[in-house]
Amino acid sequence: MTQQGAQRSQFQARILPLILMLLVLVGAVGVLPAMAAEERMPSPQQLAPGVYAVVNQHAEATAENRGAVGNQGILIGDKGVIVVDTGTSVRYAAELLAAVRRLTSKPIVLVINTHQHPAFIFGNGALALQGVPILAHRAAAELIEQRCDKCLKNLNDILGKDEMQGTQVVAPTRIIEGPASLKVAGRWLDIVYYGRSSSPGSIGVIDRASKVLFAGGLVSIDRVPDTRDAQIETWLRALQALKRQPLRVVVPGEGPVAPVARLEELERYLTALQSTVEKTYQQGVSLGEAGARSELPEFKNWLAYHSVHSRNVEHLYLQLEQAAFDKR
Repeated sequence: MTQQGAQRSQFQARILPLILMLLVLVGAVGVLPAMAAEERMPSPQQLAPGVYAVVNQHAEATAENRGAVGNQGILIGDKGVIVVDTGTSVRYAAELLAAVRRLTSKPIVLVINTHQHPAFIFGNGALALQGVPILAHRAAAELIEQRCDKCLKNLNDILGKDEMQGTQVVAPTRIIEGPASLKVAGRWLDIVYYGRSSSPGSIGVIDRASKVLFAGGLVSIDRVPDTRDAQIETWLRALQALKRQPLRVVVPGEGPVAPVARLEELERYLTALQSTVEKTYQQGVSLGEAGARSELPEFKNWLAYHSVHSRNVEHLYLQLEQAAFDKR
């Protein structure tokens, strides 16, 4: 291949996905009435003046629900809009943008990624295409860059290439290193960060005026959380700290909008998980038998219990095993 041909191929590789993304955005706006009729995305719930939550299905990601299982936030200030998390695909993000336009004509001025989970970050490209900065903690941004190519492949397999058309890994562009207070578009936001808790770089967003917390990966309600990347002790301290905040309501990453008191349910699960696995490990139960010996009946009705709890047991068991090995 000639140098000119190679340069042309590189240019096409960069620009074609952006063109596809733009076509998806334009197409989504063009068929908006049909989308509304199909109720592809739930209507935003108003929690306070200018504060909305998009609460998606309480379910596992499937082709039928388009993987729309994570919640988003919309904050409308005097001078613009802040979007908290962007969904599972650029197609979904196009619908989210259309929902924002129905609420206000003000420009979107900031996106915040609360953590790296695929249900929360793959709409980033739709906002980046409009020049909107994307904020995240450095550790979460690094995980997005390191892992999300594989996540994207998995979502293509689960949701189908048509649903994921034009979707790319788009990393955050505005990096924070810890907690922060920001005035954005006339709204004061407190970014809470407690170290590696539910995952590296997991943050929450508190709208100071309404006292609404967009908790991202820090909180799930009625759902067993995935603890693969968690440090449970730090996570429990984070939940205790959140309960001391002057909050009115919590928008979890997954599950329904809830009062602050419901954080105690997640605390109970994490504490029980830690206790039962430590007991199982100390009794000399093998890794293969640990799942069956570490059942938590209180939480069997939570979404993903049967698929995720056993994995959580395995992750924690291996951590205990590694810690014991390191002490030798």
